[in-house]
Amino acid sequence: MRRGHFLVWTVILGIGSLLWAVNLDAQPENILLDDQTVFTSRSRPAVDFPHLLHFDDAGIECSDCHHRFKGGENIVDESELEEDGEGVKCSACHKNETGYRFKPDLDPTERTLQQAYHRMCIGCHRQLSKDKKQSGPVTCGECHPKKKESEA
Repeated sequence: MRRGHFLVWTVILGIGSLLWAVNLDAQPENILLDDQTVFTSRSRPAVDFPHLLHFDDAGIECSDCHHRFKGGENIVDESELEEDGEGVKCSACHKNETGYRFKPDLDPTERTLQQAYHRMCIGCHRQLSKDKKQSGPVTCGECHPKKKESEA
């Protein structure tokens, strides 16, 4: 390969890497899961979701959580997952209503927003625990901690 071609490819790869890193840095560190149009009354507070912790430290791929299935295959393209992009939020596809946390044999495409959150989060955390790996919360109070009187 000629020196000029090598230099061009080095610059292209460098710019590509920089753009990829900038995209990761553009992700919010924490996301408050608080869809007030769906969860109009609740007994526990919204969830403060540590977004960056999940893919920075845990090595989880974007498509492990963000998904769009066609023929049983997740066809989501990570380029679609811009912060305000259509389909980024669970509520874009899951019904905007509440329902029981674990309704057996429910078609995944018919899960309510609450069911989608609970199945995705708790299911993953339980599997990690089962595999003897560091896991996140699995109980109501761990995800939805009631505020102390001093914080209220």
